[in-house]
Amino acid sequence: MLTVDLGNSRAKLRLWSSGAGKAVVHAPVARLDLEGEALEELEGWLREHRPSRAALSSVASAVRTARVRERLERVVGELVVAPPSGLENRCVTPDSVGSDRLYAALGAAAALGRSCLVVDAGTALTVDALLVSGGARAFLGGAIAPGPTLLAEALAAGTARLPRIEPHTGARALGRSTADALQGGVVVGFRGAARELVEELAREAGFSDAPVVLTGGARRFLLEPQPFTARELRVDEELVHRGLLVAALGSSAAAAT
Repeated sequence: MLTVDLGNSRAKLRLWSSGAGKAVVHAPVARLDLEGEALEELEGWLREHRPSRAALSSVASAVRTARVRERLERVVGELVVAPPSGLENRCVTPDSVGSDRLYAALGAAAALGRSCLVVDAGTALTVDALLVSGGARAFLGGAIAPGPTLLAEALAAGTARLPRIEPHTGARALGRSTADALQGGVVVGFRGAARELVEELAREAGFSDAPVVLTGGARRFLLEPQPFTARELRVDEELVHRGLLVAALGSSAAAAT
């Protein structure tokens, strides 16, 4: 089975196979920038690897989602779009919650089987609370903040003289040049925001000793050093894909019955 996590500018694809009684990522994997001729590249990749089934999660625009869906339908025999997560969604506007947040939470529930805080560091930073109690699994909501690249872009766009920087790990708060000061503000500030959001969310949700599950393309900024020293930390690059896979397999099983 193929899982496709479609963001605003990239499609992340994972092929899965069954091994040792559980699903494992089967190489190759792909991360495609969806600009220019990338849709042709996407279709070429699909025709090369020929997945029999696929599941699509998208937070991209309706137009981009439709274009990617069309390419998938040309090649894949069975496609499921946004399969239900099966989580109880306790947000006041549940339909507005990004599917990637729900699938990340579902992936964490499948991996840990207990309440946790799910941190997805990418273009945006999301910190969400997942409650697992008895037979119940509930998405409680959380916080959304800018990721490091977005922070850097906002500083450059919103000021007259500050340059655009490319954030890098290892930045220090004590910057002795404008560029270094920007690096410190973006990178150290991002790490501090993640730590503060985790602890405040844990306090509000009553998760005194809940672990943190970290994923996302910018997760490296939260590992060198990592800010969650008071909590157990698990890092899973494939968290959204794992949740999407669980949801898709559950959807297929329900349809079969």
